[in-house]
Amino acid sequence: MNIEDYVNSGVLHEYCINTLSASERTEVERLCAQYPEVKEELLQMQRALEKFAESVGKKPAVEVQQTIWGTLENINKEKAGDLNDLPLINKYSNHNNWKRIVQPLMPAQIPEKRVMLPIRDANGVLQVLVISRTDVDDEVHEHERESFLVLEGECECHIGDDTFRLGPGGFLEIPLYKSHNVKVLSPYVVAVLQHVAV
Repeated sequence: MNIEDYVNSGVLHEYCINTLSASERTEVERLCAQYPEVKEELLQMQRALEKFAESVGKKPAVEVQQTIWGTLENINKEKAGDLNDLPLINKYSNHNNWKRIVQPLMPAQIPEKRVMLPIRDANGVLQVLVISRTDVDDEVHEHERESFLVLEGECECHIGDDTFRLGPGGFLEIPLYKSHNVKVLSPYVVAVLQHVAV
């Protein structure tokens, strides 16, 4: 085998950027084990690519970092499921985790109309477990951001001229100053409703 031709073929570069098939990757690894020169060339190429990535990489802005850490913290709190230390709901919330969290609050039978059970009310955050067979009339919020996460059932939310159909796991954030209403499409809907003061 001509080592120089093999190294110059570009196959090692493709190995580094993971564009080879599984069998081609296995062949590169076999040749690295057999020929120390090929292995050394591959290691040098990997180091060069790492240095290049470090030189052009940018650290995210502080706001982006805070958002990332906040999202991860929310995910961990959600998994822990402590009713005394709940996360904010957001588009990354897992409705199955929330179903587990609110299970102790669920009534034995679904009520005839609508029941709203407080979950959290502190530091400008209000979270409520809503179980409803009835629609929600038009409303507008000026001093709080409203959002909700559907745990069970289906509903349709109208915000201005837009319509959003949501089922289990559906999350929606309502913009400030926008008229909105909710129509229950299934026999009932279970959701976490959240208001955050602005």
